[in-house]
Amino acid sequence: MNYKFKDKALLERALTHISYSNERLKDRDFNYERLEFLGDSVVNFLLAHWVYENFPFMDEGKLSRLKAALSSREVLARAARRLGLHEKLRLSKGEEKMGGREKSSILSDVFEAYVAAVFLDGGLEPAREVVFKALAPELEEVLEEGATAFDYKSALQEYAQRLGSPLPEYRVIREEGPPHRRKFTVEVEVLGRKFRGEGFSKKQAMYSAAKSAWEALVGKEREIIKDKFFLPSHKEEKEEK
Repeated sequence: MNYKFKDKALLERALTHISYSNERLKDRDFNYERLEFLGDSVVNFLLAHWVYENFPFMDEGKLSRLKAALSSREVLARAARRLGLHEKLRLSKGEEKMGGREKSSILSDVFEAYVAAVFLDGGLEPAREVVFKALAPELEEVLEEGATAFDYKSALQEYAQRLGSPLPEYRVIREEGPPHRRKFTVEVEVLGRKFRGEGFSKKQAMYSAAKSAWEALVGKEREIIKDKFFLPSHKEEKEEK
């Protein structure tokens, strides 16, 4: 957390879970829930503006789906971890024992609350800096690899969640070739099965693995629901136009 708060109470509130305020504080309303309500709108506005500016040829429906992928629970939870919010979060003893500090549902809410606190304390520009710094890896993926590749991962994740399965797990299992031309093999485990992909970057290999898993697992259903997920890459959009 690099932002320096003028109003420390805003930061304290953003990092307080309702379980903590109910258990430890006299003021049971002193928690991040109201901030999360505001932060949800701030984060979505900033991401909507970003996708609008960076994908000028994309229609409204696809812009909405890309924004939704970037603001998903898992993505915002990762952003919270990058900022170290999970370490500062105040939880009740019970919630702590239940693993609340690592729950994506809680961390995504905390991230939105933190963004709202920054917005109230310093305005829109500091909030923008926080969001774009915390989500830099995901935004870079979209710009470098195209939204289609990004959404293979999102689609696979949503598919696993819909079936009540653990989220896909990716790991690099092999690196080969000279330093200037490294080739990576990534394995993804999902629904009890493993799939591999290759590429000349870890990201490409990961996308390849996600695509292989998606095509193998979803099968005919892919044709029915693919429009919900898949978006042309930045390059493809320009070519279509």
